[in-house]
Amino acid sequence: MANWTIDTAHTETAFSVKHMGLSNVRGNFQTTKGTVTTDDSGKITAIDAIIEIGSITTRNADRDNHLKSADFFDAEEFPEIHFVSTSITNKDAEEYTIKGDLTIKGVTKSISFDAEIGEPINDPYGLKRSGASLSFSIDRRDYGLTWSQALANGNLVVGNKIKINVDAEITQNPAA
Repeated sequence: MANWTIDTAHTETAFSVKHMGLSNVRGNFQTTKGTVTTDDSGKITAIDAIIEIGSITTRNADRDNHLKSADFFDAEEFPEIHFVSTSITNKDAEEYTIKGDLTIKGVTKSISFDAEIGEPINDPYGLKRSGASLSFSIDRRDYGLTWSQALANGNLVVGNKIKINVDAEITQNPAA
């Protein structure tokens, strides 16, 4: 068994949402941290990841502050998004199906997604690293993120479907 740490400096948690039904507004969370556990053969057996709401950026300070407010994430009361895996199935050498509990704003829902996990390498600094890419969508209303306004044409100022993409690097913790 080995324990790994999510490398915050080399991990991006990005999202996009429709604005007024016209275009996608994109943003990301600059701080994603957590741990990954692998078995003796190197297969992933557990993931525990935290995304800090306060690290959200959409390239617009007013929008970022609105997203941190009680209208959306309520970062003061709920400073983190939390994911904990409940099952991980190895589909082939690099593909996994991951199921788990995603908690946003105090609401926990089960989600499932596929992830591509790279073979570990030894980096020039003496660390063992691996990488992962995954994407999934959620309906923001399922997590109590309901603020929006309806437009005359029926579109919403903020769409309900949120697309999430994560590109992560993990480093193996040295043996104790």
